[in-house]
Amino acid sequence: MNSQTQLKTLKTTRTGKFLPIAALGIAGTLYAVNLNRRRKTAASSHSRMLKNIEQDAKQIKLEWKGPRRPYRVFRGEELIYEGLEPKLVDQNLVPGTLYTYCIEALDDHGNVEVKMRIQTTTSVDLKERDNILEDLLITTIVTHGQIGFEWEPIEGVSEYSIFRNGIKLETVTSCAFTDKNINDDDDYNYTIKARRPLQRSDKIKWELKSVVANAVGAIKKDSSTEMAADEEFTITKRIGPLKDLLKSPQESKHKSGNWQLRYTTFLKEEWLKNPNAASEDQIFKGDHRTFDPESSEFRTRSDVFIDTDNPSALLSKATGNTEAFTKKHEQLESASASDEGIQLEKVLTEDDRVQFHLNHSVSNPLVVSPAIDYHVCGTFYKDNEFDLVGIHDQAPEHEIYLKEPGTDEWQVIHQAHSKGLEMMADPMANHYWRYSTFTN
Repeated sequence: MNSQTQLKTLKTTRTGKFLPIAALGIAGTLYAVNLNRRRKTAASSHSRMLKNIEQDAKQIKLEWKGPRRPYRVFRGEELIYEGLEPKLVDQNLVPGTLYTYCIEALDDHGNVEVKMRIQTTTSVDLKERDNILEDLLITTIVTHGQIGFEWEPIEGVSEYSIFRNGIKLETVTSCAFTDKNINDDDDYNYTIKARRPLQRSDKIKWELKSVVANAVGAIKKDSSTEMAADEEFTITKRIGPLKDLLKSPQESKHKSGNWQLRYTTFLKEEWLKNPNAASEDQIFKGDHRTFDPESSEFRTRSDVFIDTDNPSALLSKATGNTEAFTKKHEQLESASASDEGIQLEKVLTEDDRVQFHLNHSVSNPLVVSPAIDYHVCGTFYKDNEFDLVGIHDQAPEHEIYLKEPGTDEWQVIHQAHSKGLEMMADPMANHYWRYSTFTN
């Protein structure tokens, strides 16, 4: 994947914000530093199906469990290996690219006895990254009756909670998990959740950020020091029915075409009090709703239209109306925020994929306060797989949906509740998320 600009450099105080924020006394004291981080690749596999997997920028090495016998390996629909050894090295690959392998173990008559499919990515070289999930190596392994995952460790994270279709399965301390309670006819959504202290995210500025975040958590009635100072990570993988995934590569059917990604921010409250008592604008009107992809009430909305048949990505954007009132709910003023801070950047179109970066920094047109910030990197492949990676403030509400080719139904990609408008300030912890598929 291509390098992205950081979501947050220095967040300056300026006119514009959907709601004001209490002065934190930190203006001019924070600065952003890009750090080069060398990638760690998986040195060995913890999977019950794989023996070893190693990735670098241009090759993937696979070694699986099994005796010396005939094997066939496909990358996509291309046969890339036939031999007796349960291992291969696939070379001359593209950095930061998703690859899918099908491993077939044959009997003496050439019939397939055991089949396994693996989805993984090549690594990237040194990168300046704000969202470490964007290049995190994640490997998915499926065979009849079981699904396995392994992923690179996130620095500062000591444990990971595993969920299947919204139900918690267990908490692990290693970066691997295998589920054997699988029905080959069903779809599954797996989510890996983790938290880490804010100070582990940036060794240069963690001291000041941590002090401010903990202070806000201690002062704010509906917050806590842990909430303000902990970053959140959510990694979701959607797995298609194994009966389809384990078909012969030649039987796979892809449905490329037009996609629509919708990203909306909104305020769930009906009314919100301005923490700046000196301001004439004492109360702001919220959107007064829950998660809903079709709602017309929002702070901002970004729709990205992706075409993988004729590779392209286009952006449609809108902002909601901001209304300010007196304590007696007498309207004082209203305005719509500028949408200039919503931009589609670094659009890469190739024969097999479309990739883009969606940047968002939008302010309230009525008061001085930090902006709502988020960033999304999206990669849509022609074989109907996709990979979405994002980072956002932990306020206000964020909701992300997707329409796949040939359907009018919204698929939930990510939903996050607000943890208080103070969380939009730069010293506060962010939410990092990733959603990808293994369905073809």
